[in-house]
Amino acid sequence: MRILFAATPLIGHLFPMMPLARCLRDRGHEVLVASGGAAVAAVADDIDAVDIAPGIGNVQAVVRGLGLHPVLAVRSMTGRADPRGGAHVFAVTNKPMIAPLTRTAERFQPDLVVHEPFAAAAAIAAARIGVPTVLHNIALDNGTLIRRELLRLLCGRDEPDAATTLSLAPPSIVAVPGWPLRYTPYAPSGAPVPPVFHDPPVRPRIVVTRSTMLGDGPDAMLRAVLRAAPQVDADIVIVRPNRAIARSARLPGNVHTVGWIALHRALPTCTAMVNHGGAGSVLAALRAGIPQLATPAPGDRRWNAESVENRGAGLSVPASKITAAHLDTLITEADMTSSARAVAAEIAAMPTVEDTADRLLAAHDVTRA
Repeated sequence: MRILFAATPLIGHLFPMMPLARCLRDRGHEVLVASGGAAVAAVADDIDAVDIAPGIGNVQAVVRGLGLHPVLAVRSMTGRADPRGGAHVFAVTNKPMIAPLTRTAERFQPDLVVHEPFAAAAAIAAARIGVPTVLHNIALDNGTLIRRELLRLLCGRDEPDAATTLSLAPPSIVAVPGWPLRYTPYAPSGAPVPPVFHDPPVRPRIVVTRSTMLGDGPDAMLRAVLRAAPQVDADIVIVRPNRAIARSARLPGNVHTVGWIALHRALPTCTAMVNHGGAGSVLAALRAGIPQLATPAPGDRRWNAESVENRGAGLSVPASKITAAHLDTLITEADMTSSARAVAAEIAAMPTVEDTADRLLAAHDVTRA
C-alpha cells in the first residue's frame, strides 16, 4: 500500500503525524511525507520526504490572511482564534501547495492520503486522483471544523469529508470527534538528551521550552522565568534559549541552557514544565504526567493553556507575568501533580499507533503491503 502524508511547512504540524507514518513504513508500506522547509529537513534522514511548500513566512501568512478581517485578526492575536481565523491564515500557505501536492500525488499514486487539519490542500489533491483521506488531528482543537473552513476558502466547498478522523485529545481535557489515538512523541534520529537530564534530579527540575516558530529575538516568557529563578528552589533548564540568553554570562546559578533535545526522553526526569502553549509541548507534558505552566498566546495557545488549567493539570499565565510563586506552585501543589498523572494514565489507555495502523488498514481493506 502507498500512503501519502501531508503537512503544512511547520515542524509542530508534521511531527505529531510522524509516529503513524513511521509505523506504516516499518510494516512494509510505501510512505511519502510531503511538507516543506524546516519540517522536511527535520525528517528527511528518517523517511522519504518531498518539499511541496513554497516559502511563505508565518508573519506574511498572518498579514495576508487576516489583513482584511480585523475581527478575526484580533481574536487570533489574543489567542481566541476560531476555525475561520485559522483558515484565513493557512489558506495563504495552502494555495501554492495545491499544484505541487497534486503533481506529487499523481506521480506517487497513493492508496490513501493522511493530512493534518491545516493542510487541506491534500484533500483537494486526493479528490483529484480519487483516493480517500484520513484527517490526523494534531492538537486539542476540532480539526474537522478547520479543514471545512479551509476547503471553503480554497475551492468554494467543504467536501469531500475525510473517510476517517484521528484524535489525539485526552477526553478529560477536551472531546474531539474521531478515532482516539494515543499521543506518541517524535524526535528525529539522533536527537540528543544532554547530560543535565541523565540522572534523576536531587531537587525539583523545571524544563522550559519555547515555540519552534520563534526566532532569536526578545522572549517575554524567558525573561520572566529568569527574573523568578533566584527565588525558586529548583533547577531550571531552558531548551533552545534565544541568542541573548545563550550568550549571557550572568544567568542565575540554578539556570542551565541546552539546545535541541529529545524532549520526551528528558521529561521523565523533570518535575514540571513551562511552555508557550503549543499543542506539542502541552501534550508532551500531559503524557509525562507532570504539571505545566502554559502561556496563553496567539492562535490556539490560549485554548490549550486554559484547557490544561481547567483540568487542574497546570496553570495558564501570560508570559510576562510568570512569577516565582507560579513556579513554586508547579513543583509543590500535590493536587496538580495528581491531575497531571491522571491525564497521563488516560493517554496511556488510548489506542496505540500500532493498533490504529491495523484498524486504518482494515477499514480500507488492506491487510498487507
